[in-house]
Amino acid sequence: MKLSELERGQKAIIESVDLEDETKRRLSNMGISRGVVLRVCGKTFGNSMSVKLDCSYCMAISKDEAKHIEVTPLGKEGGEFCPRKKRKGFGNFFCCNNNPV
Repeated sequence: MKLSELERGQKAIIESVDLEDETKRRLSNMGISRGVVLRVCGKTFGNSMSVKLDCSYCMAISKDEAKHIEVTPLGKEGGEFCPRKKRKGFGNFFCCNNNPV
């Protein structure tokens, strides 16, 4: 299954990243690599989605890039996921509990 196909709140483990070397390296530097557990915080405005990596931080990723990331779904958990509330300087994308980040 592709990362882009996951629903909000769904957890998964990254199996592979099939992108060009430069893009793959950039995503790896941000923490997106094989074996990492993530959760989809939500679909954002435009062409991106918000994911949370290893219960540490939320980030936006292009839906086009997410189509090239193979994952194994782990399930879905309810409740508030993102411990961060509103923060300044991050534009208009939404994290796990629909609070602007």
